[in-house]
Amino acid sequence: MATTETIDPRPTTRFGNLTGLELIPGGSTPRRPVLFVHGWWGGAWVWDRFMTRFAARGYPCYAVNLRGNHGSGGVDIADVSFADHLADMKHAISVLGDPILVTHSASGHIALKLAEHQKLPGVIHLAPTPPPGKLTLRIARGFLRYIPRLLRAQPIVLDKAARIAADLNRLPPAEQDAVYSRMVPAPGRQGREMLYTRVDAERVSTRGPRLIVTGGDDRLVPASVHRAMAEQLDCDIREYPNHAHYLMREPGWQDIADDCTSWLNSELLS
Repeated sequence: MATTETIDPRPTTRFGNLTGLELIPGGSTPRRPVLFVHGWWGGAWVWDRFMTRFAARGYPCYAVNLRGNHGSGGVDIADVSFADHLADMKHAISVLGDPILVTHSASGHIALKLAEHQKLPGVIHLAPTPPPGKLTLRIARGFLRYIPRLLRAQPIVLDKAARIAADLNRLPPAEQDAVYSRMVPAPGRQGREMLYTRVDAERVSTRGPRLIVTGGDDRLVPASVHRAMAEQLDCDIREYPNHAHYLMREPGWQDIADDCTSWLNSELLS
């Protein structure tokens, strides 16, 4: 198996006016490329640790900043729609040519919509935000104070206390500070559209192998929602009791990354 030293991913220009990161493994037997897509408030940077783990197992790794995030696309995040980020995801996929897709949170909903019309060799969703029909009181309660901004299609920024309570609760305090300091506004317009952008689960279930990864202490999207999604989509699910919503940066992330690559190896070789 190809290996690589643990090094930081570097900026990439592979995606045109969309910024991002890449980490290419050494060795002569590279695997299929992996495209990592961040969720709300994040960016390509959230994946740096997962990228080193995947690259160490021979996967060329790319993480894209969706438009409106970290200099990508040259647009204001307030103007970004669901269709815009869906188009960005399609573009990055076309550049890489049929990659494996790894998503987090809101990008999971977008990837499910994409799967209605496009099959990929493998998809992994970390803590995906559910399409309409799977919303819970817990999710709704966390966003009540931001509903006016969402309905007006304005950028949404959670204050630090709310951010930590919602999805950084399993990070050490120093890591909570570091992650929050890098977060950017989320597109309220897109959030409004997500409330009515449904997904054809029956069609998605036929679009290749899919894995949902969930944390038992996820306060933003409960594991029960992810179990229901996995059943509806007829896909695999892995639940980690001592993790929450930011699984790719929480202590123990290495085990989750390794489990994901093991699942991929099994699915791609079967």
